[in-house]
Amino acid sequence: MDDLQQQLRAAVATAPPTRIDVDRLIAADRQRRRHRAWTLAGTGIAAAVAAVTVTPALLAGPGPDPGGLPLPPAGAGSPSAGPSLCAVAEPEPSGPQPPLQTYDTVRARPTEGPAAALARLTGALRPALGALPSGVAVDGILPNCDLVQFTYHPSYREYEAVVRLTRGGQVDRFSVSLRPTAADERTGCVQAPDPGDCTSSRAADGSVVVTSTARLGDAGREQRWVLVQRPDGTSVVAVTNNFLVGDRPDREPAGGFEPPLLTVEQLVEIARTPGLTLYP
Repeated sequence: MDDLQQQLRAAVATAPPTRIDVDRLIAADRQRRRHRAWTLAGTGIAAAVAAVTVTPALLAGPGPDPGGLPLPPAGAGSPSAGPSLCAVAEPEPSGPQPPLQTYDTVRARPTEGPAAALARLTGALRPALGALPSGVAVDGILPNCDLVQFTYHPSYREYEAVVRLTRGGQVDRFSVSLRPTAADERTGCVQAPDPGDCTSSRAADGSVVVTSTARLGDAGREQRWVLVQRPDGTSVVAVTNNFLVGDRPDREPAGGFEPPLLTVEQLVEIARTPGLTLYP
């Protein structure tokens, strides 16, 4: 995180003015490490992207059957025996491990074990991605694993799935993460990567739905961000952007970046998938 902050500040030193308050975002990250704001230095710009950082320890549940499980069609139910998952090795940490997050939550923390939750959440996410536009391919980006699946971050006690979306020559990144809603968490656009381009509403089921779009520079870089705070105490964050390959910025295409493959409405639909909850 410190390296990313240094990159960000180096970019800000020579970048044109941006309406995204870098100091506010960094301060909020230090105060609210459980939300893990991720900063990125782009080409001539300062970008603050509300995605999830890569943590040194990941748990991905049981090993897969040969060949794994293909993405099911839209509307398909979760397999009765549970989805196949890649076994993901825990990489050696490159620095000090973050402390276990112990913030108070609006509801007692879930008692479901990580292995069971990983299988259940993955089984809910795969058919939910049937909302993808026609012709968009989806692949997991875990090491040696191209399956769509969740991982568990023990220090943050959060679940996250990150995938690569491709159509033609376009490559986008999409992530969805789940965490217990903090007792002191403020509602609305205060958490958005760009509060100046944000909407907050309440759905019929009582969920608070916050959406934000951050446009970064003039080359078409764009991040679309959604937060759904469920009445049951689960917070779901869905993010997509069109300018990352892995965790690094993509080179700017000659004609600029195409708009992200997923719309804000599709992000909301995925984030509100009934099975994406920590309290089944």
